[in-house]
Amino acid sequence: MIVRDGGQFLDPLLEAAGRHCDELVVVDTGSRDDSPRSASARGARVLHRTWDDDFAAARNASLDACTCRWVLCLDADEQLCPGDWAAVREVAGRWDAGQVAAARIVTRNYIREPWSHRGWTPVPAADPHALADRDGPVAPGYVRTAKVRLFPNLAGIRFRGCLHETVEASLARAGIPIRDVPIIVHHFGSLLEDPVKARRYLELARRKTTEEPTDAASWKELSDAALAAGDRETALQAAERTLVLAPGNAEARLTAGMLLKDVGALSRADAHLLAVAACPGVDDSKLALAFHLRAQVAMIDGRGEAAGPLLLAALRLAPGDGHIHNTLGVWHLAGGRGEPARHALERAAALLPHLAGPCLNLGRMYEAAGQAALAARQYELAMRREPGRTAAGEALGRLRQNVQLS
Repeated sequence: MIVRDGGQFLDPLLEAAGRHCDELVVVDTGSRDDSPRSASARGARVLHRTWDDDFAAARNASLDACTCRWVLCLDADEQLCPGDWAAVREVAGRWDAGQVAAARIVTRNYIREPWSHRGWTPVPAADPHALADRDGPVAPGYVRTAKVRLFPNLAGIRFRGCLHETVEASLARAGIPIRDVPIIVHHFGSLLEDPVKARRYLELARRKTTEEPTDAASWKELSDAALAAGDRETALQAAERTLVLAPGNAEARLTAGMLLKDVGALSRADAHLLAVAACPGVDDSKLALAFHLRAQVAMIDGRGEAAGPLLLAALRLAPGDGHIHNTLGVWHLAGGRGEPARHALERAAALLPHLAGPCLNLGRMYEAAGQAALAARQYELAMRREPGRTAAGEALGRLRQNVQLS
């Protein structure tokens, strides 16, 4: 692994790895905490390397120090459950005795707020990959990614990419097949907001597109990094560049459609979103988001009659997505259907317990119906959920000016 200020997750990871791995190699790129000392205490060979804005170069320095036949790559804010640690050794041993391959492993990138990120998935109630030393999951759900983590330690296998580095290209050149294995990496880094890190990743993503201008994946990474850093203009430009190079990229279609909707380019937004269904391998969650965004486009465009069927289609594909229920409630409100609106918004509020939006909409509904006490209760709940959001406080202040509440 490569480490810089590994923090609270590093020591438990190294403790677990030490019970299952034959050697631990850590490349420290300038920690200001005690990560190097902690790693050494856990038996790791610690190398020091000056950070030069290149994740692949740092990762390859760690590979140069590995002496065992198999390499497992993890980050300091990750962990495996005991059964999966054992499965790593079982897979490597089985492949040692037969055809050598590399293992593509799913990462759960944990997110605290339900449905707050595209592809958010709830943690299963019966989870065979649960971390035994924790009192329940660290978050209600996660975003799933997958990449090669376990591979043979051969001279030609090296990482590529200054950001989101991978070994897949060198495995292909070496003719080593990639197999999906039922092992889960738990990633905790997304639980902590880090604006400085987001800006640093954005600059690395820009550099990567300069180095690989015809690589669609690099432009998609730039779009994602720009979104994470709050640079929506760059995110849109990069998403549309991705689609020039890879017209079938559903994720880029969704990003472009969402951002164009937000700036009022409704016909262009709808065209991107309509094309999502034709993208290769598109799944129900992406189709649901496309239907949801198209419904929002229709509502902004004054085509309420078109929005209803789109929202119902989205809910058939993703019945537990609170954002869709919230939009459905707003759609019912716009049509004067109070009881269906209340039902949809209460469902949204239950599914999105950290977000103020559904409560704000319920407050507006009750206020419009002359039920001031109920409206005030919803505005207060919205303020507790998101204290930094001013809309709820402003609505409550306006309500108290106009109505004398007991």
